[in-house]
Amino acid sequence: MNNMSSDDPHPPRIVGGGINTSESEQPVVVTQMLGIPSDGPVREETLRARFLSFDPLFDAGSNLVAHQLVLRGRTATADAPPELRQMDEDMLLTGLYSLTQGGLSGDLPLLVQISTGVLFSDIPQQLNHRQLIWCVALANEQHLARALALQDAGLTFCPTLSRSDAVVQDSASAWRYLACHADDTPPAVKARLIVEGVRHAHTPARWPENAWFKGSFFTGDTQPAQDTREQAMQLDLLAIALRQSADTLGQFFRLNPDMAPRLLAIANSQVGGLSRPAESAAHALVMLGAPRARRVAALLALAGKEPTDAARHYAMTALTRALFMGKITRLGAPAESAASAFEIGLLSTATHALSLPVETLIRKLGLSATSARALSSHPSPEGALLQLTYACENNDVETLATYAQQLDIPLHQISVAYLDALIAASALDAALH
Repeated sequence: MNNMSSDDPHPPRIVGGGINTSESEQPVVVTQMLGIPSDGPVREETLRARFLSFDPLFDAGSNLVAHQLVLRGRTATADAPPELRQMDEDMLLTGLYSLTQGGLSGDLPLLVQISTGVLFSDIPQQLNHRQLIWCVALANEQHLARALALQDAGLTFCPTLSRSDAVVQDSASAWRYLACHADDTPPAVKARLIVEGVRHAHTPARWPENAWFKGSFFTGDTQPAQDTREQAMQLDLLAIALRQSADTLGQFFRLNPDMAPRLLAIANSQVGGLSRPAESAAHALVMLGAPRARRVAALLALAGKEPTDAARHYAMTALTRALFMGKITRLGAPAESAASAFEIGLLSTATHALSLPVETLIRKLGLSATSARALSSHPSPEGALLQLTYACENNDVETLATYAQQLDIPLHQISVAYLDALIAASALDAALH
């Protein structure tokens, strides 16, 4: 994981290449094409603030392989009145329209659950994109014929296998993806199985190696409780900042516009290191350039959109450690790279900031073995750098002298490097208030 570069020529600031532009991204207007009642057009950022989120799918090795677009917060249950279910589907598809208009980015497939009624509309063809997988329960031959016709036209479908219905079973060979429940017997099909309910399955099953699993088995319930939803969003942002493309990072802020003001505040502070203020979050991401944008996003993930005193402390401590560990590595301390040392320092407060055990954090973020060893206190060069950082924080002169001798770095250089990092990180405080 090398997305977060720490090769800063001037340690007191987080610097890096960026592209300056005076153009700010204008909001996209979404019309009522999908039937949401309104007195006027609905702005894209408004729709995305209404509960749109990505639920993760993992393979058997806990690697993130896909997402499913869902409504976060308020969703109609299967036994809810048809009007409520229709409203939720309209909101979801309108949000998807916004995403496809802006251009889906990244390489991961995006699953979208639709009703059979949508099959007979123009919506799938209007919104079709190479990354989209349309999930649908086919109840009869008419549904089957329509889905097969759309698939022949270039769309990708994932029908649901049902014990009580032979429609999909008899056509299993026609599909690239098939959805099933973990309590079902794994079917002998060539399609990739997308398995739901593994966490609560009555008996474990031997699923094919290429199967994908809905996120609950690996990451807990995908719909967090109200008091943890903010932390779930912060964890999503941290994962994107660490391992996804700059385009995906931009997509996160389009989906979650309420996080954008804090991103802009951090970017326009000394921490962002911009030559002139950015006008919007999208503008800031462009001006920062990918390495700095990821750092700023990671700091936002640790602090949250409305940071408490504790959250500000965690974010500033993380930045101090990251800058210090990167600098000490460049001074000759053994580590895989300055970039990995920087990342480990940045993640060193994440378990406190996000209220997660370190093992869960490592798994959810898909951290490298180097980062995992250091953060879980296993002996490693990077772990030793963390111990050195703790000694600086606690002014533990005896431990500092011991590490200085082991690293063959003069004690005064270590002290100066830590002071530089501390001064640089202090600029974050104003952006978090």
